[in-house]
Amino acid sequence: MITLELQILVALHLLFAAIFVGSNVFLDFLLTPRLDLIPPGQAARLGDRLGTDFAILNWITLVGLPLSGLLMLWRLGIIRELGYLAFYRSGYGIALCAMIAIWATLIATASVLTFYLRPRVVVKLPYDASRQQVEGARQDAMRYANWMRWLARYNVVVSMLAIVVGGFLRFGGFTF
Repeated sequence: MITLELQILVALHLLFAAIFVGSNVFLDFLLTPRLDLIPPGQAARLGDRLGTDFAILNWITLVGLPLSGLLMLWRLGIIRELGYLAFYRSGYGIALCAMIAIWATLIATASVLTFYLRPRVVVKLPYDASRQQVEGARQDAMRYANWMRWLARYNVVVSMLAIVVGGFLRFGGFTF
C-alpha cells in the first residue's frame, strides 16, 4: 500500500532528479553557448557567479538523491535485500546497481568540476602581472574550460540515462 510518507519520498526524489537534470541541461545547452554574446569580462563574472550557484544546487541534489532513495528503499522494505547476493541477480537489483554506479560517476565528475577545474578557470592575477603571466593563465583557463565542457556534457547525458533507469526501477527493474 502506498502511504503518504512514501509518496512524499518519491516526489522529493523526483524533484532532486528533475532539478539536477534540468539545471545541467540549462547550463550546458542554453547558458554556456550564450556567454559568447556578451563581452568577455562580463561573461567571466557572470560565469563565475552562476557557476558557484549551480555547483551548490547540484551538490544539494547529489546529496538529496541517495538520501531520498535510501529512505524509499527502507520504506518499501527492500533495504534488507541489499545484503543478499541473489538480489543483485534480479532485474531490480541490476537496475539499482546501475543507478548507484551512475550516481557515483556524477559525484566524481562534480568533485572534479567543483574542486579541481573551477578554481583553475577562475584565475585571479595580481595587478602587476606580466603579459606572459596573463597569457599563460588565459591559455590554462581555456584548457580547463574545455575539460569543464566535456564533463558538463557527460553529466547531462548520464543524468538523462539515470532518469530512464529510474523508469525501469519504477516498474520492477530490467526484465531478462
